[in-house]
Order: sequence, then C-alpha cells, then structure tokens
Amino acid sequence: MRIFGLAAAIITLASIFLDAGKAWAQDTKALEKSIVDMRVALDTAWVLIAGFLVFWMHAGFAMLESGLCRAKNTIAILYKNFGVVAVSSLAFWVIGFALMFGDGNSIFGTNGLFVFGADNSPAMGDAYKGVFSSLNWSGIPLMAKFFFQLVFAATAATIVSGCVAERIHFSSFMIFSFVLVAIIYPIQGHWIWGGGWLGS
Repeated sequence: MRIFGLAAAIITLASIFLDAGKAWAQDTKALEKSIVDMRVALDTAWVLIAGFLVFWMHAGFAMLESGLCRAKNTIAILYKNFGVVAVSSLAFWVIGFALMFGDGNSIFGTNGLFVFGADNSPAMGDAYKGVFSSLNWSGIPLMAKFFFQLVFAATAATIVSGCVAERIHFSSFMIFSFVLVAIIYPIQGHWIWGGGWLGS
C-alpha cells in the first residue's frame, strides 16, 4: 500500500511540475507576443506623431504665404492651402501610393491601387506577403505607412503653392497638384524607395 501511495505522490508531483512547465512555456510565448505587440504599437505611434508634425507644415506654409502676399489674396491663399491637402490625399490614395510602393517594374509600381491588395503588415522581411514589398522593412500597419508617405507627398505640392502664390488660378493649381501627387512625385519616389532603378 505504501508503494502505491508513494507512486501516486510521485505521479502527482510530476504532473504538477509538467503542468507548471507547460504554463511557463505558454507564459514565455505570451510575453514574447506582448513584447512584439508593444513594439508595433510604439513604432506606429512614433510614425503617426512624426506624420502629424509634417502635416502641420501645411499650416506653417499657409501662414508664411499669407504674410508674404497682399492682404486681398489672403483668403484665396488659405483656401488653396486647404484644398491642396484634400486633392493630394485623393490623388495619393487612388494611384500615387501604388505607383510609388506597389510591386511592379523599375520605373513604377503596378499593384495596390486605392491602397488595396494583399498585405500582412506589420510582418517584416521574409514573413511579409503582399503587394508593397518595398516597405517590408517597416513593422507598422499599412495605413500608418500610407499616412506617413501621404503627408510628404502633400507637402511637395504645398511647397509649390508658395512659389506660385498670386500667380495662378485656383483650378489650375488643383489640377497641377493632382498630377504632381498622383504621377510625378510617386514615380520618382519609386525609382529610389520603391525598388526602382535608382535604389540600387
């Protein structure tokens, strides 16, 4: 009877330690996953904060242009700076991001119109499966990547607005801004950052 009691105690202790070992392994995996999730969250927050700061450059450009132009044109200049952000956002969303970062050839991207397509961000490196493989080095969600690139594309158009202040019609400038952010800026960006011929 004592042998059976001793065997039962050993089996009970072994199962307790085995379960504790499994729980510890699960806790380790959960800890690793939470560390990865925290890293993605912090990286995303940093990219969005940096994007917000660049976005505020539009307000600075509006104030600079308003201060350097005649008072009678202030409303038109402010309206133009507001409108360029809207037009640039639409242009970059529809085609610009796809031309710049979509997989394609060495001249321009051919995938990802409307920022749509296969994407498993924030996966990185070889784990990334999607149509924006030139951004697989960044471990943040796709929409954060899009916003960050959008504010720079829109800023390129806003810089031009200061050069042509009081010298261009509003509709002409909006058409130019759409073409700049939808085609010109993204294609040149693809050459360098999208896997194009200048990148190597």
